[in-house]
Amino acid sequence: MKLEILSVKGRGDHTQESVRLKVIDDCDLKHYMVADTTYTGDTTISNRVRHTHWFKPGAVKQGDFVWLYTGPGKNTTRGNDSGSTTHVRYWGLNKAVWNDEGDCALLFQIATWRGKRVQ
Repeated sequence: MKLEILSVKGRGDHTQESVRLKVIDDCDLKHYMVADTTYTGDTTISNRVRHTHWFKPGAVKQGDFVWLYTGPGKNTTRGNDSGSTTHVRYWGLNKAVWNDEGDCALLFQIATWRGKRVQ
């Protein structure tokens, strides 16, 4: 996987909540999805995925950061103090996702997918 979750900040306030990711190797964000679930035990997570955000296409470089904010906003890209780039993305939700003790942030890498329109 070419991204890793660093932390979840601002838990419980959708205007401040963000999942912080670090880019381990050059990649395109379109191959990644963030979701939330809960822990069912100390080291076991639930298979009930509640909210998902599939990133839109966007090239990121090794050493960059991606901040995914829960609430609405305008996607931006800016330099940071480490000399790399921070890509700020917005989920567009009007309520908190990371609002309960024991929530778990999941990161999925999507290599291939197929869809079928339901008629």
